[in-house]
Amino acid sequence: MPFDPWTNFPFGTSVGQFGTIYDQIIATVALIVGLGSPSTDLIAKTLLVAPAVFGTLVAIPTFLIGRRLGGRLGGLFGVVILMLLPGTFLQRGLVGFADHNIAEPFFQGFAVLAVMVALSVADREKPVWELVEAGDFNALRNPIKWSVLAGVAMAVYMWSWPPGILLVGIVGLFLVLAMVSDFVRGRSPEHVAFVGVVSMLVTGVLMFVPLSDTSFSITQFSLIQPLFSFGIALGAAFLAALARWWESSDIDARGYPIAVAAIGLIAIALLAVILPDAFRQITTNFLRTVGFSAGAATRTIGEAQPFIAASSLQSSGQTAVGRIMSEYGFTFFTGVLAAVWLVAKPLVKGGNSRRIGYVAGSLTLIGVLFLIPALPAGIGSALGVESSLVSLTIVTALIVGAVMQAEYESEQLFVLVWAAIMTSAAFTQVRFNYYLAVVVAVMNAYLLREVLRIDFIGFASVDRLDDVSYGQVAAVMIAVLLILTPVLIIPIQLGNGGVSQTAMQASQTGPGTVTQWDGSLSWMQNNTPAEGEFGGESNRMEYYGTYERADDFDYPDGSYGVMSWWDYGHLITVLGERIPNANPFQEGATGAANFLLADDEQQAESVLTSMGDDGEGDQTRYVMVDWQMASTDSKFAAPTVFYDESNVSASDFYSPMYRLQEQNGQTTVAAASNVKDQRYYESLMVRLYAYHGSAREASPIVVDWEERTSADGSATFRVTPSDGQAVRVFDNMSAAEEYVANDPTSQIGGLGTFPEERVSALEHYRLVKSSNSSALRSGSYQNSIVREGNTYGIQPQALVPNNPSWVKTFERVPGATVEGSGAPANATVTARVQMRDLTTGTNFTYTQQAQTDADGEFTMTLPYSTTGYDEYGPDNGYTNVSVRSTGGYAFTGPTSVAGNNTIVTYQAENVAVEEGLVNGAEDGAVQVTLERNEQELDLPGGSSSDDSQTNESTSASVSASVDAGAAAVAP
Repeated sequence: MPFDPWTNFPFGTSVGQFGTIYDQIIATVALIVGLGSPSTDLIAKTLLVAPAVFGTLVAIPTFLIGRRLGGRLGGLFGVVILMLLPGTFLQRGLVGFADHNIAEPFFQGFAVLAVMVALSVADREKPVWELVEAGDFNALRNPIKWSVLAGVAMAVYMWSWPPGILLVGIVGLFLVLAMVSDFVRGRSPEHVAFVGVVSMLVTGVLMFVPLSDTSFSITQFSLIQPLFSFGIALGAAFLAALARWWESSDIDARGYPIAVAAIGLIAIALLAVILPDAFRQITTNFLRTVGFSAGAATRTIGEAQPFIAASSLQSSGQTAVGRIMSEYGFTFFTGVLAAVWLVAKPLVKGGNSRRIGYVAGSLTLIGVLFLIPALPAGIGSALGVESSLVSLTIVTALIVGAVMQAEYESEQLFVLVWAAIMTSAAFTQVRFNYYLAVVVAVMNAYLLREVLRIDFIGFASVDRLDDVSYGQVAAVMIAVLLILTPVLIIPIQLGNGGVSQTAMQASQTGPGTVTQWDGSLSWMQNNTPAEGEFGGESNRMEYYGTYERADDFDYPDGSYGVMSWWDYGHLITVLGERIPNANPFQEGATGAANFLLADDEQQAESVLTSMGDDGEGDQTRYVMVDWQMASTDSKFAAPTVFYDESNVSASDFYSPMYRLQEQNGQTTVAAASNVKDQRYYESLMVRLYAYHGSAREASPIVVDWEERTSADGSATFRVTPSDGQAVRVFDNMSAAEEYVANDPTSQIGGLGTFPEERVSALEHYRLVKSSNSSALRSGSYQNSIVREGNTYGIQPQALVPNNPSWVKTFERVPGATVEGSGAPANATVTARVQMRDLTTGTNFTYTQQAQTDADGEFTMTLPYSTTGYDEYGPDNGYTNVSVRSTGGYAFTGPTSVAGNNTIVTYQAENVAVEEGLVNGAEDGAVQVTLERNEQELDLPGGSSSDDSQTNESTSASVSASVDAGAAAVAP
């Protein structure tokens, strides 16, 4: 499938990471099991178990790599470690994790293994240019065979995941390091260069097979994969030729590394000038993948956050060491020890005091960087880079210095470079921990062999099994248990991390958020028009059709988009069979953020009309919002990072307030909740989820706090008042406003669904479906509500909206035009209608206000209908709504008291609004005439007034909601 219009509306997208070899393998298995015609159910079940199968198969390359590093026993030990790790690797390899993640370390493992074997063969058979020039293919047969296999294995790995080009970069770094080291040490660099040239040429050629994009995109099968591979091959050949010329010219070998470094810088500069797009793609992705430099937008992706980021450690209550232990036990630290010994062993083996001093000095410097984080932080601040990148650069320089001084086996040096880069990647983005698991396992395999060779244990001198003593066996068992025990006996409670055993995690796996969306998306598939049939059009799009590539796809009339946050894009495509505006590739993320956070309806409309060359984004018909998107304790902050309509951050929408407690003479944070600003309540997705598009008045509820300054004086933060009363409820808004005017550390509203000011109604959005599942089923939602209730000292129930469904689906409609008359001039008219959610059985009132002109006339646009539901549905291109009115609209004008003790009201009751007028199927307007009603008022004592008194804002529904809200919050 070269192009997919079923996502990223209104553009579509080129398929990059879908349809990979992983998907093809699963499809082939389904075809075989289904005897050539598998059912949808069978395909889903095949996909369901595939992660567990691939997760098990990762043991094969792990064992083979471990055996090459640590012998057969070491290989088995590495597999045992891999199978016991309780972290990311296990989670991605459980039944139901239907993604290609776990297949990536499987294919990468075989690629690394193939390169190791090719390097070992090259070291043994020593291919050089003379053999190539003479055409002596008998002598080159084995090096060619294994180098070709290495190239094939690397291509297959990238076929499973296009960004696997990272491994090509690892090979390139290794080639430079190995060839320079070999030349300086007096060895021919042509042996290693031969492997690099042949394997990279094969990889480059094979990467043309899935080529689907002529750009330089890392995430798609584009030109960057083959061209980068060819570039590495060309570089290896050039360095080999340069070394030959250098040697023939009798130039000091110590100048070779300097020349290579200078040429490398020139090559990078030329690439930046000649192919700026490719250069930008490579450098940007390298830094955000392994350089601890993931941007703010990238960090909104759960799997792309730093492994030991301060925010995640704080939320989980763990330390950095505790976080690592929860993922690997001691095996990570023993793996690091193995890597250190792999580097140090050739340096200390000969007893050279200078080299031993270099090892000691290097370890001391690394210790200083670890124990005094302010040092790399200061350097990073001066250079404008992350402190972690500074530490990484220093450690890399130390490793390069070590390699320049001693002789290393090529395959072990390659493993070292691979391990270092994958470790850096795992700490930059948490997702790469499912790669790092293999690295940790094979490094421990190497460590076990080295431990067995210690003279104290004496295994190196054992020739027969009968010669092994009980003491030797005991020593080995102690070493093995020291490494494995933390993995076996966890859970060890490290902070509040909730670490669990491998077996426990595996047994508790189950469906995730998708199950909460399933009902709403199933409803959408059956109760909204098919793509291409909206509004009665007959251009139905084929779900499994083949579409030609286009930068801006020309969607047929009747097609439409479904707006939600990008997390849910693939769910909308797969389960709803509708086209999302944004998807987990972060395509459309900025547009989605601008729309969902728009502070007025006109801005939201402008966002949609700006999508596509001809404004096709205006054909977005539905909006789906779940509780997580509207929660400041969940996903609300993510869109603020992508929002670019103005310079805003999460702090413009809410600010934390901490509840402090005294314990044992120390002040600690007992809880923290977010006080919302008016901008939060005015954002479109909150107005939809919390109010269903209705107007919402402010309530006489005040949030109060005190301000504290941090110990170093650098920050001010909010804490609950010392008297413990964080929420104050007043009898009326005037009293609340007076209190806030006299207390600068307080505000009206800001908790639950209570805004600071009035939130106006939406005219073009209506709730059409709520999910059966409630947000209250989520432990995270419950914890958030309870924590907020504890902070404010109120009942958590007061903070729960009337209908806390997990997912709410809204339709964007033209709305019915109301033309009204009969009201007083320059007055406020209120329209309200009670709606019933047929799914949850709850009612809500939609309220909207309008101002009359000098003639007492007014217009409104109403998004909810009251009649005609059965006339419309997906068969004729419209929505079969699951939210319907319980009666007609009531229109009310101002209430006044005339001088003759008469109450004057303006009303129009039970006004019908046809569904066809709301969804745009019919033309016309609803005519409403308010009737003037008078009622004599019998005042005690016969008092009267000559002046009329008018209260334009009085509305029974508004007053009732304000009073009810205040009563609910009152302690």
